Amino acid sequence: MKRHLLTALLLLAAVVLWAQKAVVVYQNDGTVATFAFTEKPVVTYSGNDLVLTTTKTSVTYPIYKLRKIDFDISFDELTGIKDAKVKADVQFSFRGGTLTVRGGEPGSQVIIYNIKGVQVGQYRLDGDGNATIPTESLGKDFYVVKSKSFTFKFRKQ
Repeated sequence: MKRHLLTALLLLAAVVLWAQKAVVVYQNDGTVATFAFTEKPVVTYSGNDLVLTTTKTSVTYPIYKLRKIDFDISFDELTGIKDAKVKADVQFSFRGGTLTVRGGEPGSQVIIYNIKGVQVGQYRLDGDGNATIPTESLGKDFYVVKSKSFTFKFRKQ
């Protein structure tokens, strides 16, 4: 059984090297297993075990042997966002722990995502298409700001 599990994990790691998105399982002994999102991984728990099931396999890990589970998203996905959607009259500025947006589509939503694609903020432009968005609670990371009339990325250091 252990031999089949190790073979399956090595095969999965080799297959997903080309994948841009994956669930990554880190074990305490240094073993790392990667499961591509294209294989639709599902993580569940059964007693004291974590069960990761994909369209191709199912692997069970005793929880005490796990260090962490993470999502691997290629930086190319973040840098692949096209800034061309920004209207010429939209202005962005950073000052004093805030992001100021001016000239967007009035009343439209502004959503901020971190590099892993998790929504970390949601705001709305006022009737003039402006907003002052606090950024001091955001950690040092890359972020994507998206609205109906613009999309841009920034790095908080």
